[in-house]
This record gives sequence, C-alpha cells and structure tokens, in this order.
Amino acid sequence: MKTTLLLIYSAIYYAASVASFCPSFLPQRNSFTTTSLQPITTALKVVTEEDVIALVEKAEDLWAKAYEARQAANKLSEKAEAIGLDAEVSTSDATEALKQSISVEKVADATTAQNLSLDLGYQLEEALKAQDEADEIELRAEKALAASEAALEQHLIDFPENA
Repeated sequence: MKTTLLLIYSAIYYAASVASFCPSFLPQRNSFTTTSLQPITTALKVVTEEDVIALVEKAEDLWAKAYEARQAANKLSEKAEAIGLDAEVSTSDATEALKQSISVEKVADATTAQNLSLDLGYQLEEALKAQDEADEIELRAEKALAASEAALEQHLIDFPENA
C-alpha cells in the first residue's frame, strides 16, 4: 500500500514538474493545433461560371418580381386615387344636400360617401403594403446583383483565361 501511494505521489510530482518546466508536453487546444492526429484541411472554393450564371439568374428573377410588385402597387395606388375622387365628389354632394334639409335619401348619400372614404383608407393601406413589399424585393434584388458582380470578379480571378 505504501509503495502504491509512493508511486502515485511520484507520478503526480513528475507530471507537475514536467508541466511546469515543459508546457509543450501538455495537450493544447487552439485554432492551430488539436489533440487528435487528424490532418487539418482547408477547403478551397473557386467561383465557377455556373456559380456566376446562377447568381445572375437569381438577381434577374428578383428584379422581375420587384417589377411585378411595383406594377401591382401602382395599380392599387391608381384604384385608391379613383376611389378618393369618388369619395370627394360624394362627400361634397352629401354635405351640400344635408345643409338644406335632412331626409332618408340624403342620409343614404352621406352613408355612401362615408363608405367610400372607408374604402379609400383600405385601398391606401393596401397600396402602402404593396409599395413596402416592392421596396423589400427591390432591396433583395440589389443585393443579389451585387453578389453576382462580386462572383463574376472572383471568377475572373480564379479563371483568368476566361477574362
């Protein structure tokens, strides 16, 4: 038993003294070394012509979607403008009619004017949402275009014979 304890203490003392004077004997982990014996590999990614074409096509698709979204937003805006003109005329007519006297017909005209105003608010909200969506798609399209331009530049560096 004494011999075993003496061996354990000796091993601990030896390990502590080696670690103190030769820290390179200890296993270390950092970004350059590992404790396993597996080789460190670096993956190289070159930008191929297919990569560039795919990015250009993605940018083109996004620009087409942005154009369609912008067209839809413009249609909603035009519809809101038409409703706004109708609401303005209807409100003006109802206001003038109610100044003279009140009748069921004139109250119905006022209700119609009020409903047109509510429709106008809804159409304006929809037009603003469509404009925001078109802006967001356009921003993504600009980023995709920048990515395709960067990929083309990298491709020309990776494959100078294609320049």
